[in-house]
Amino acid sequence: MLFQTLDDKSECVGIYTGGELIYEPKEFPPGLSHTWQYAPYLRDYEIEYASLYLEGKRLEDVLPEYLQDDWKDATKTLQAFRRSLQIAAVSERENCFYDLVPQRFLVELCEARNAITSYVLDNVQRPARYEFYKRLMVFLDDISHRRLVVDQRLIASYTEDSKLRHHAKKIADSFPQVCYNQFGTITGRLTGARNFFPILTLPREFRKAVRPTHDRYVELDFNGAEVRTLLGLLDKKQPQGDVHSYHLENLFPDMTSRADAKVAFFAWLYGSKKSLSPSIQSKLETFYEKGKLLDQYWQQGKVTTPYGKVMEGVDHHHALNYLVQSTAAELTLKQALKIDYLLKTQGRGSHIAFLIHDAIVIDLKKEDSHLLPAVQYLMESTNFGKFEINIKEGPTLGDLGKISNG
Repeated sequence: MLFQTLDDKSECVGIYTGGELIYEPKEFPPGLSHTWQYAPYLRDYEIEYASLYLEGKRLEDVLPEYLQDDWKDATKTLQAFRRSLQIAAVSERENCFYDLVPQRFLVELCEARNAITSYVLDNVQRPARYEFYKRLMVFLDDISHRRLVVDQRLIASYTEDSKLRHHAKKIADSFPQVCYNQFGTITGRLTGARNFFPILTLPREFRKAVRPTHDRYVELDFNGAEVRTLLGLLDKKQPQGDVHSYHLENLFPDMTSRADAKVAFFAWLYGSKKSLSPSIQSKLETFYEKGKLLDQYWQQGKVTTPYGKVMEGVDHHHALNYLVQSTAAELTLKQALKIDYLLKTQGRGSHIAFLIHDAIVIDLKKEDSHLLPAVQYLMESTNFGKFEINIKEGPTLGDLGKISNG
């Protein structure tokens, strides 16, 4: 049965189906099966979400003209209502959307979404990666509904700083929640939603302002995620210890520091050849068998990762970069989903607070400290072998210190 949600907040339950607006879950008819987008009160239902079929494509690139016109009309009316709410200083985040607009408009909006949902489900092929998209969508939605504890006094202390006052204002004006766009980049790396807390671009000076709701933060990330992913793609053994020290010892005996080895690797991976001598470039391309990887994963301008993610229109210069970035990003997301399941099923309230690129940050209750060895095991166990990881903990995001990961 086709239906639409009226709000995406857990406390604002409401659907439209069969020409009716229904606000009580016990009154939901049986057989709800297809809708446009997820809402937390649908967690226990088996629903097909048409928005995931687009895989980040724009609606106008998929819909026929007649549906585009109907949707544009509904969107214009929606924008007009939102402008009036802004003028009246009424927050959509603190109110249920269906309480702020006329019922006749809700019906018109839902009918337009019904038409779009039906068209997409009937005419767009279901993605092979749909189930992954769905799990990730629910996980990221959980994160977006948790309110961050932010020290606003610390943020305000930077409002007179010429270099940081713009960041301070942006943070102060944002919603204190982390919201991601799972289709924000071609490689699959997450991007942050506008007007929400900018965790992905947060300057280090502000990190002490971010505090856990429980006892402490625990951060886990891979040691050299891109290097280890590249080694994994080649089925090479994962080195113990730091990967850039590994490069220094095995590829660059003439270099004097780990930092130089790190710069050389990333210059090669991201295609910046200006700082590389021909001999260093040759060593890296030989060791990492660039030609072999491109033959396997890049065909006719299309990169396909081991996880089945397809990126089209990729030239030779960027192909290896996209392959490694995309695979490493998805690996982090898969580890996060495993850790999230562990915390939900065995924890007493600890949860993943947010992701910062390839780092997973847990808001940990002390009663769940015994789960840390299992969390570590899940993080380091990948389909490319055992990855070395870094683990830090602390009372704020800016006060994280390394702890033993052995």
